[in-house]
Amino acid sequence: MSSAPIPWKHVRNVLVLFAPLWGGTAILFGTVGLGYAVFKQDVYTARQPLVVRDEANSSFDRLGRFSSQTELKAAQETILEMTQNREVVAAALRQIGPPAGEKHDPQWPSSKLIDTTATKMVNLLAPKGSEFGNTEVVYLQVKADRRVRAARFCQAMFDKLSEQLRTVRRVRGDSIIAELTYARDLAKQNLDESAARLHEIEVKFGTDLGELRNLNDTISGDGTNRRTLEETTRERQTAQLELEKLESLHKLLVAGAEDPQQLLVSGGDLLASQPSLQRLKDGLIDAQLAASQLAGILTEENPKRRAAVAAEKEIERRMRQETKSVIRAMEPMMNLHRDRVTRLHQRETQLLERLDQIAIARTDYAKIDAEVKHRTRLLAEAEQLLAEARASRTAALSTNLIAELGPPQVGTHPTGPSGSLVTLGAMSAGLICGLGAVFLIAPGPTEVQSGRRWSDYIGAGRRSTDASGSGTRQVERRASSAGDRRRSPPSTSSPEEAN
Repeated sequence: MSSAPIPWKHVRNVLVLFAPLWGGTAILFGTVGLGYAVFKQDVYTARQPLVVRDEANSSFDRLGRFSSQTELKAAQETILEMTQNREVVAAALRQIGPPAGEKHDPQWPSSKLIDTTATKMVNLLAPKGSEFGNTEVVYLQVKADRRVRAARFCQAMFDKLSEQLRTVRRVRGDSIIAELTYARDLAKQNLDESAARLHEIEVKFGTDLGELRNLNDTISGDGTNRRTLEETTRERQTAQLELEKLESLHKLLVAGAEDPQQLLVSGGDLLASQPSLQRLKDGLIDAQLAASQLAGILTEENPKRRAAVAAEKEIERRMRQETKSVIRAMEPMMNLHRDRVTRLHQRETQLLERLDQIAIARTDYAKIDAEVKHRTRLLAEAEQLLAEARASRTAALSTNLIAELGPPQVGTHPTGPSGSLVTLGAMSAGLICGLGAVFLIAPGPTEVQSGRRWSDYIGAGRRSTDASGSGTRQVERRASSAGDRRRSPPSTSSPEEAN
């Protein structure tokens, strides 16, 4: 593909021919830019560095630092939302008042001004263009028409932002306190119900409360009722053994009252408690031995044998009398022993019933006791959380979670391009637009080797229509030039000039 050179002569001619168009466009755009630069309002930017911290009363180990980057980012985004809050912006504007020279308006600032200022004039930025959450330092940025007003507006925004954050913390604290108060009251109500049921069980058992607590607390060793039961059982067994001995002795004495010989064959341990009967028993045995000895050597008519027989019978008679007396004397003692055994048996039965009741109630008592302890712990935790929430709310009324690292910093020059730069840019834009319009409407060069479009200089040649049109025009131009030569007078030039 061949390329044709750019027809600079044609370009120059077009620029000269259409100079009023592109020159007027440049002047028009420059005039507009100059007017904008003259009448535009200067805007000054003020920035104040702030540091954000967390509440210290909820994080003693971190001393006001955030536990994670997510929490720091959430806190900074909350501050950004409060920075662009309409109430904060309106309060700051009211604090600095309307600009100098403006009429006093009781309704100032208007809703439109507040919305415009909140969306375009105030912002919270991370340092060096980073994102929130990377550092605890942020910048409060405001814009105003004068440097002094920008500094005042920045300080007013910081003051109102601090008040708004305290208000947010106070409102949040009130909500948390209300919720924790409800949780505390509910925990106290549940604890009172459990304590009342526990009190009913304790009152019901009374003196057995120690035994019940002993079983519930799994203390090593036996309880009072258990020890009392063991002692009562031993006493009952001892008393019952003594009663059985008395009954055996009474049975023996009853038989001996009918036949004294029954006393002679009894063991000595039964009569050990009756020394008189023991002596009569020994005397009877001696009298029987003496009568037996005399019966072997003397006849029945012998006075000695009769005396021995009479002594034996007298001793038997005395034994019957003494036995009857002992039987009568033993009956009250036996009744006492029977009563003692009965009482001990009843006492043992009562203790067993008590232990059975305690064993039955132990499960319910342990459950209620554990419930009371658990609800007591929940109440203590609720009280602690409520105290911390109240402390946080009190601190919210006097402390700030954002602190200024310095005074507002205001730039020495207005933000944005200067007036000369705006005018020059407008003229450049007008010149470009004018040149574009010129080359859009200007015709192309008319040489043979060229077409009507700029692409004809770059492409392989002209289109067939252009070529045919161009040939026709060339023929016409040649014909017209020949006719002109015929009509023109002969030349008077010298031969040198003709050559």
